[in-house]
Amino acid sequence: MTYHKLWFQQTASRLKVLRPFPPFSVVQNFIREYLPNLIDYMDGQGLDLRDPQHWWESIHIDGILELENSEGETLRVAAGIIEQWRNANTALRLITTPAMAKLRREALNVSQHWLFYVSSRKPYPESLWIDLLYEQADTPPPETGCTIIEVTEPET
Repeated sequence: MTYHKLWFQQTASRLKVLRPFPPFSVVQNFIREYLPNLIDYMDGQGLDLRDPQHWWESIHIDGILELENSEGETLRVAAGIIEQWRNANTALRLITTPAMAKLRREALNVSQHWLFYVSSRKPYPESLWIDLLYEQADTPPPETGCTIIEVTEPET
């Protein structure tokens, strides 16, 4: 797990918006049935297929968030951290597939999937994440429910 993913999870946990992952068997069984090529890819990368983290990362989920928008509606969102722009469009193509929509809807009970593109070499301040998460919660989602969000620090 990269430092950005750790910082994101720690910040989301402190903000009390991070929810537990469903049981490992949920994602494992889903990928085996609907996305078996990902297993071949993970195995080809030499990843430990007994490690649940590799399975979640393969579908670009580094956390499940539960946020409230300004209208008081609760949103459950899958969130992934992308650290290289060249991987962002590939990740977006995967998460917008019908299979991933089915996973979000039926197994994870999440309405959207946000990919955060991070490029800083240092952690982003908690205040930036607060603003970004709640701004995104109030932004109407695209038709697919999936989006790439570039994380940038405000200019001082």
